[in-house]
Amino acid sequence: MLELTDDLRIGHPVIDADHQRLIEIINEFLEHSNEVNPQILHETLKSLLAYGREHFAREEGIQRQCLYPYQQGHSNEHKSLLDQVREIARAYFVAKTKPLNATSVQDVNELLKAWLIGHVKKFDTSMRDWVAPSLDMDAPRIKLASPDLAALIISPNERSRARLADLLSELGASKVLQAEDSITGLGMAFGDPVPDFIFCDLETEPLDGGAFAGALRGSNKAYITRIPLLLLHDAEDAEAIQNAMAAGASGVYPKSFNPTNLGRLLNQLLLR
Repeated sequence: MLELTDDLRIGHPVIDADHQRLIEIINEFLEHSNEVNPQILHETLKSLLAYGREHFAREEGIQRQCLYPYQQGHSNEHKSLLDQVREIARAYFVAKTKPLNATSVQDVNELLKAWLIGHVKKFDTSMRDWVAPSLDMDAPRIKLASPDLAALIISPNERSRARLADLLSELGASKVLQAEDSITGLGMAFGDPVPDFIFCDLETEPLDGGAFAGALRGSNKAYITRIPLLLLHDAEDAEAIQNAMAAGASGVYPKSFNPTNLGRLLNQLLLR
């Protein structure tokens, strides 16, 4: 029987509790893995699909809150795992193109191994330094690596702009530009000084965050297309987030993000 050992722990209570549930699903299957039991196979796949949908949504929300920089690749990996579950379930229980035998037990066993070892150990453990320390709102903040960096904040909310501007100044930004609408902000992105990174409200007007990302990435000036763009939002909207990332945003985060990781995130984005 498997246990949630230290090499599998992430350090975030919600994620670790979810991973404990995954181990329980695996152990329940392993108890019957020496026999071909259609009901056990079916229940395991159903449990994995329900677990994956709920856990991945929670985990991706935590990643955004903690400014985890590799959230898009992680999300793609989540989608791949769920697609594998659906494909196996379809082959054995829907289309019934494969017979239920020892091979089907091995297929599910390999899927569980890939999920626990391939995903949790390989992908999830890389989140430790981002999601665990960021629970401490009073933790020391990492300063920007260069003292000569300019930022641009685009948001219709003056208080929101001012709060973020103060934070960026505290982290060491030499100049913080502000715009209340995306057209003005787009002009400032092409102005002087050219911002080293841009924050834009996902719901800004007249171009929303996704459209702003498209305009920025569609520039014929290479140095403009390389500017890190972080979009901020008030409410979870999976479709809007997906569209913004597809348009070229460097990341999409809630406005209530924990600022502990911000300096480290910006330093990392500037090195790409």
